[in-house]
Amino acid sequence: MKVIARYDWLRGAFFRWGWLTPAVLPLTQLGGRGLFNALVNLYALWGLFSIWSRRDRLDPSVVLPYLALLGVFLLTIPGSVDPIGGLRTWMGFALQSLTLLLTLAALRESPTYSDRLLNGMALFGALTLGGLYLLLPYYALGASGQPFNPVMQLREDNLPFLLPFLLGWLWWYSSPRWRYGAMASVTALVLAYVVIAEGRAALLGLIVGLMVFGGLTLEWQIRRIAGLAALILAVGIAINIGPFRKAELDPAHPLDAFTAGRTALWRQALANPPMQPWLGVGIGNGAHAGEVLRFDLGGETHQVKHLHNFLLDSWYETGLLGLSLLIALISVVLIRLARVWRQLSMADRQRAGVWLAAASALMTAGLLSFSYTSRQLSCYLFFCLGSLSYFGGSVKPPAGHDTGPDKR
Repeated sequence: MKVIARYDWLRGAFFRWGWLTPAVLPLTQLGGRGLFNALVNLYALWGLFSIWSRRDRLDPSVVLPYLALLGVFLLTIPGSVDPIGGLRTWMGFALQSLTLLLTLAALRESPTYSDRLLNGMALFGALTLGGLYLLLPYYALGASGQPFNPVMQLREDNLPFLLPFLLGWLWWYSSPRWRYGAMASVTALVLAYVVIAEGRAALLGLIVGLMVFGGLTLEWQIRRIAGLAALILAVGIAINIGPFRKAELDPAHPLDAFTAGRTALWRQALANPPMQPWLGVGIGNGAHAGEVLRFDLGGETHQVKHLHNFLLDSWYETGLLGLSLLIALISVVLIRLARVWRQLSMADRQRAGVWLAAASALMTAGLLSFSYTSRQLSCYLFFCLGSLSYFGGSVKPPAGHDTGPDKR
């Protein structure tokens, strides 16, 4: 009886507050990889232990493509150069991407959970932004013992993903008199850090996320959204023009230089596809494609670990099957949401707009930076997909879900 009571307590605790763990994860990254990995693994195992009793709240149209994706990724391991490393990468991807199913199941616990999660994301997003600025003097003044290198030392990757939650909270809860000023101030803080860090992929993700947020949550017109995007880009270039002058590093190959070699990597990968077209070289084994990941720029040879494009990385490591299933899973979530968009309440459209903005920022930056197995995509993107599946799903919580923020 004690075992059953303890099991019930653990399961109940997960669906009371444990499911909110993903909101804390960006903040834990300030403490290093070990802290993040420990917390995300605890969350995933705790969630797997608890989710069986809520399995009826998971839509097969989302669960089946997700399980198929994991299955195909697993099938790529046996024929790879490093199956042990591939299995380790697969396990990390599986545990982190469980945010999709666990978030979907948890949000269907209560009509108040959606706002609770958005508020949690805003809170820990603000703490993450504050923590990054507190660490900035530590690196800039050389207290770390190393010369200041913003590209290597600053961690701007999560900020475009977190910004929509901060703006959404301010839009819903701040005073109308100060709302736009507060939103502009937070945007300026995020933009300044991204520009100082020379994160051009993050800057593009920031712009796209703001455009989606303005269009879906604030319901701005296209002209206003385009003006905001142009303004953000112009300010970013004006603050630090250096990263946008990289074409000068190699006048013979200006596009390759401007993209820091990414276009060279992509051409090499397309010209030298994996020998197994359907299953690729194996998940986590892309780094063994030495010639594909080596390029010359400005008289120097550079070696990288992945293709800096999450779609190409997925194709090269998991083949056409893995890439197709990844695109299919994302498409299923977005198509289901699009089908019910007009039936959603104003409040739910605004909430979904925040999650779409965050997901758009991640995928946009991922086209120039992240691999599909990175934290930003395997954890945070799937987290967004889980929340979006809730709004686009056929299983709904009890009536009364319309009571959240609905300010225009």
